[in-house]
Amino acid sequence: MSTEADSFSIRLLDEAKRFFEKAEEAAGDEQDAYLHATLMVGFSALESHLNGIADELSSRPQSNLLHNAVLLEKDVKIETGVWKLGRDKFYRLEDRIAFLAAEYAGRAPSEFTWWSSLKDGMKVRNSLVHPREVVVLSVSDVRRFLDAIVRALNDIYLSVFKKGHPAYQRGLQSTMSF
Repeated sequence: MSTEADSFSIRLLDEAKRFFEKAEEAAGDEQDAYLHATLMVGFSALESHLNGIADELSSRPQSNLLHNAVLLEKDVKIETGVWKLGRDKFYRLEDRIAFLAAEYAGRAPSEFTWWSSLKDGMKVRNSLVHPREVVVLSVSDVRRFLDAIVRALNDIYLSVFKKGHPAYQRGLQSTMSF
């Protein structure tokens, strides 16, 4: 992933934080819209960061075919007698996080304090993306989900890069003012 793509990932996270700040100031339909935006953009930021981490890890000399298959979300195939990456094979977000936690932190994701909140947020995000009924969000739930995203990113960065996420110290505070 390029520096430009990394900056975009950080920007998405900052946008989600700003939407959350706006949600805390709003009420009614306006608050609902900001909570929806927070959740959707927050998980987009998480996935964008994971894609950047995957690109970085897959380019390392010690990366092997099976790791790259999970990291880059590809199938594995045999082509002229040689194992290679094949077509896209999308892995669930929780599986990609579990792989990074196990491989780089040496821990199951359930050992992290943010895991259950992150999984709850994924379920709610999926309900919002594929609605079958009205999705009602509360400020406290979305705060918990966004905080889980921020803490998960920091722990993954610590595990992979041996330093925390650049925006971790700001918590849920955005640098944006829109």
